[in-house]
Amino acid sequence: MNYHFFDYKHNIVGFTSDFLCTEHIVFIALAYVLTFALCYAFRKAKHERIGIGLKVLSLVMAALEITKITWESYYDVTIGGGFNWGGLLPLYTCSLFIYALLVAAWTRGKAREYCLSFICTINLLYGAVGVVYCNGLNYYPFWTFGAFYSMFFHTTMFATGVFLLATGYKKLEWRDSLRAMAPVLLLAAVAIPVNTALGSDYMMIYSGGGVPLYEDLASALAEKGLRFVYTIIMLLTHIPLACLVIGVYKLIARVGKRTNPEAEELLPED
Repeated sequence: MNYHFFDYKHNIVGFTSDFLCTEHIVFIALAYVLTFALCYAFRKAKHERIGIGLKVLSLVMAALEITKITWESYYDVTIGGGFNWGGLLPLYTCSLFIYALLVAAWTRGKAREYCLSFICTINLLYGAVGVVYCNGLNYYPFWTFGAFYSMFFHTTMFATGVFLLATGYKKLEWRDSLRAMAPVLLLAAVAIPVNTALGSDYMMIYSGGGVPLYEDLASALAEKGLRFVYTIIMLLTHIPLACLVIGVYKLIARVGKRTNPEAEELLPED
């Protein structure tokens, strides 16, 4: 092994990818199994205690993100590249988990409800996908900080959303698909001018980096001077994704109600 746990990707010689390696497959299984085991074990947890847990988790996730940015920036600067403005700012859609969690944990009112809607829909789905399609493993070996951070972050995104739904802390309604868009649009208001200025691709709303279909669409529209149309399309795709999660949630809740009529009703009245 020609690297250590906290080594940086540019210092790891000869590495290609650990994506879907044996360890990653085992991790995927454990992430899903432990998430649902956690939900079952604490399904009757009091909402006051869950609120305290959210406060603690929000501070932990913010601290970890700051640590990750500091760690990566140290290497970027020391190897002469400088701070990575085009790729290291917390302006990705997944970064919204940190901001939404802080708002949901420490505030009340509509802002809190909109952030809970995001955490339990778009965020939950992105976390579930991120556990399987862990892009960090294309840059870092499995047994490194870079890989572990990516896997832990996305697992926590997924587990938090599922836990809040399983405990009834958040009950989804169809209109939550629109509520969840409020945090997305707020972050986009920052990401769009940053992408334009730096040629970066935060939130994948500039060039669809990493997703062939999005890349082709963005490129085709950019050639016609219509890159803004791609940005709009990319942002609007979050609504059906949120609806997908809500639909699955309602289906599970209805099946659970039929199999156990005495269980507490999870479905809100639409």
